[in-house]
Amino acid sequence: MENGYNIALNLLPLSTQEFGYIVYRREYKGERREGVFSDLYRNTLPIDPNGDRENRAEYWISFEEADGLELCNVRQDFNHRLTQRFLFWLLKQRCSEQLREGDYKIQEKFRSNILFTIERHPEGNEVVWLEPYYLSATRKFGFLIDFSFMKNPNVPFSRRVQQLSLSLDKNSRRNSNFYIDRYEKLQKFMSLYSERLFSLSIGNVTIGIEKSLQQLPAERLAVKKYVFANEVEGNSQFMGVKRYGPLECIPHKNPKFYFVYHEKDRGYAQDLFLALKGKTYSSVFSGMESMFNVPFENENITGRSIESYTEESLKDLMQEIKSIRNGVVLPVIHISSRQNPDDNRIYHLAKGMFINEGIPLQFITLDTLKNRQGLKWSVSNIGLQMFAKLGGSPWKVRPRNEKCLIIGVGQCHDMDCNGRISKYYAYSVLTDSSGLYKDLKVLSRTSDRQDYIKDLQEKLKEIITAYKNEFTKIVIHTPFKIRRFELETIKKMLEQFDTENIEFVVLKVNTVHKFFGYSLQVNSLVPYESTFVKLSPTEYIVWFEGLQYHNPTVYKLFAGPAHIEFYYESRSLRDDERKDYLQDTINLSGANWRGFNAKSLPVSIYYCKLVADFIKEFKALGYENFEIDNLNPWFL
Repeated sequence: MENGYNIALNLLPLSTQEFGYIVYRREYKGERREGVFSDLYRNTLPIDPNGDRENRAEYWISFEEADGLELCNVRQDFNHRLTQRFLFWLLKQRCSEQLREGDYKIQEKFRSNILFTIERHPEGNEVVWLEPYYLSATRKFGFLIDFSFMKNPNVPFSRRVQQLSLSLDKNSRRNSNFYIDRYEKLQKFMSLYSERLFSLSIGNVTIGIEKSLQQLPAERLAVKKYVFANEVEGNSQFMGVKRYGPLECIPHKNPKFYFVYHEKDRGYAQDLFLALKGKTYSSVFSGMESMFNVPFENENITGRSIESYTEESLKDLMQEIKSIRNGVVLPVIHISSRQNPDDNRIYHLAKGMFINEGIPLQFITLDTLKNRQGLKWSVSNIGLQMFAKLGGSPWKVRPRNEKCLIIGVGQCHDMDCNGRISKYYAYSVLTDSSGLYKDLKVLSRTSDRQDYIKDLQEKLKEIITAYKNEFTKIVIHTPFKIRRFELETIKKMLEQFDTENIEFVVLKVNTVHKFFGYSLQVNSLVPYESTFVKLSPTEYIVWFEGLQYHNPTVYKLFAGPAHIEFYYESRSLRDDERKDYLQDTINLSGANWRGFNAKSLPVSIYYCKLVADFIKEFKALGYENFEIDNLNPWFL
């Protein structure tokens, strides 16, 4: 990596970093947040602002004078969260003084930020938001800044909406200029608003904002290495399987494939058979037997027409399949389109019914089969999914941490009309650090919070106890939706284990967050794949996809970075040890068996999301008796 590789973080630092301000406070004595306390903020401050800063107490705080509150002079470093809140209060004041009401919108429910309109459309508004932030890595306060498109609620989702959101370009193709277009929106905001907003008065001091984004030193982790049959290593999943064979063949020597279709679609079933056999697109996919060592001859194939897809006809089909004793059977069912509500219902109904019986299931839409060019490029991924559902392992990644179990924790809670959890549902997807799928376990399914906490601890404890003799490191990956009480529950459970022979780490991996970054050294502004930037001692943003070092051509829309926080460590890790765990999250983004070029997210998080989507659909159907525990990845 070249020297001076920096990432411009989406942060505009304050022009002055040392300042004081006035608050009004009253010591907290256990009062509830109601009545006179309902509009006050609670946090800690030094008891004597001119004395020992470590001698602190908790106070009710306001930025405006009020009865019962005493004036207190504070400095910006007395309490970082308080100062962020003060900067937000200042910005709100500035907006009310300088802008028209319709030019901005204040949001304080989940995050404290302000949306500024830079352009209006019938479909919605282009906005840039600002949010106060303290960047620990540079010890600087400033405002995070980013672009978003706010669709009008009465406007249906459309290609035009995608264009305005920058995911599609003006020709309705995936927007390869996503980073450039996003950066230009920030520049437009600065030209429209910066002079009016960024003259913040703090006592006798006026503080401005720096005009350019904060530059942070960046590093790159190693590129992913894939391992195939006989432990041969390669750089490409597809070429590796094609040249060297899959890592582990399916355990069944004589699998059966049950093609199910409407009689009028028999021709499309034949097209799919020939494509999977490698006859139609041999230059792209050489066939199930050639690619995956899976027998795919006429004696392995059964064709079966069905008059209509109903719950009864699916039950009959399932009984037929269960009566076949010789080998494993994988039904291949054709439906018209997942966009069709009736077909989407059948898809999820069948998934729920068949996984309860431990029967792998592959769906193909006629939309795919009718598009000859689309089928050409998707048939290899269809074959890959079928192979994995039959118990095969196409490849693994070369890990940094050996003997390391990865537990991806997912949840799909039911919410009531007030946004409170009415039913708790959590599960775990288990892989090792090489990405090999191991298991899927239900952790809890209950309506009671205390029962949920108890289940979560007990089930995770059971998993760790079952695997602790096989692994020396156990890492729990949690998604952005997980709540603090769940994280604390996991932490308390881990603290009960003896850590002399085993190391525990909890990583919170967020793909939906408030950070973004640009590589200003390249025209596309896209950072290199595997780039990471340190935000604080335990927080990083990491690009799972981006420019290739030896081929810096932008050929698609690259997603933004993931935010990764080391939430718990059973011992204090060194920076290089944290890098090893980051490397394994990068590696796990290459272990996705849903496709040869599938979504670049760690499978510990992505597989959990797929399962959550299925559970949500099962519940919407009123289908409550599904059992998702399965040794094979049925959710691909």
